[in-house]
Amino acid sequence: MNLNLFKTYVRVVETKNLSKTAEEFGLSQPAVTKQIQSLEDYYGVLLLERAGRRLKPTEAGETLYQYAREIIKLLEKTDNIMETVVESKKGILYLGASTIPGQYILPDYIKKFSDSFPYINISLDIGDTEKIFKKVAERELDIGLVGGWLSNRKVEGFQWLQDELLLIVPENHHLMGRDEVRIEELLHEKWIFREKGSGTRKAAEELLNNHGIKKEDLHVGMEAGSTEAVLASVESGMGISIVSNWAIKKADPHRRIRSLKIDDPGATRFFYIIYPRQKSRRKAVESFLDFIKEE
Repeated sequence: MNLNLFKTYVRVVETKNLSKTAEEFGLSQPAVTKQIQSLEDYYGVLLLERAGRRLKPTEAGETLYQYAREIIKLLEKTDNIMETVVESKKGILYLGASTIPGQYILPDYIKKFSDSFPYINISLDIGDTEKIFKKVAERELDIGLVGGWLSNRKVEGFQWLQDELLLIVPENHHLMGRDEVRIEELLHEKWIFREKGSGTRKAAEELLNNHGIKKEDLHVGMEAGSTEAVLASVESGMGISIVSNWAIKKADPHRRIRSLKIDDPGATRFFYIIYPRQKSRRKAVESFLDFIKEE
């Protein structure tokens, strides 16, 4: 017997609604109906019946509901106990991060976490924000750390660290002697942007849009696949760009680029911690979430 059939059936009984259950599990309503029918075919009895707009269990359905709940609880308890036993010796944590947190912020946190939890092995996947969101939604990753929030009903999370967006220009650029610059002064500059899907690009486009400026209004000379590529391109004199303050903090001070503050209170964003929307998580995942919140 597929345990997912029991889980689906229990939620249908509790919500009294097929479409609401389908939404919670990220399934289509026909898929939920098919699972209920599979249970009815297996036991050879009607489990649910209509009571107005709502569903209610038959006598046999109520009996199955009670025992299915107990089965689910027992298996979850068994999983938790076995996980505790196994992870007391060794565990694994699948992390994903977009470029800025993955390259410039997360390594220090991973080092501190590993010092406290030496038995947990960490796998780190770095990609753009869209890629990490997708992998978290599909539960290929336990936790993601990203530079922007995307709407996805399979993912939940919280704001983590604040970031400041800075303008970077090549050495000897006519703006390099300035401490601060206004967005309107940059309309005729040659630009370098991160690739589509990047959290930094999304934040930069939102900042420009707040001033009525679209990316299409600018002279974009290049789209780069990483922050390091952006820094190198600006250093070579190919154009200007907007990058995270974290990238500038970690940059070699001898690089031939200069950073300027942007005269706009909206030149900030947040990094987010994201994880799959689910009721229970492995001990290694809970440990990392607790650690990152404290830090």
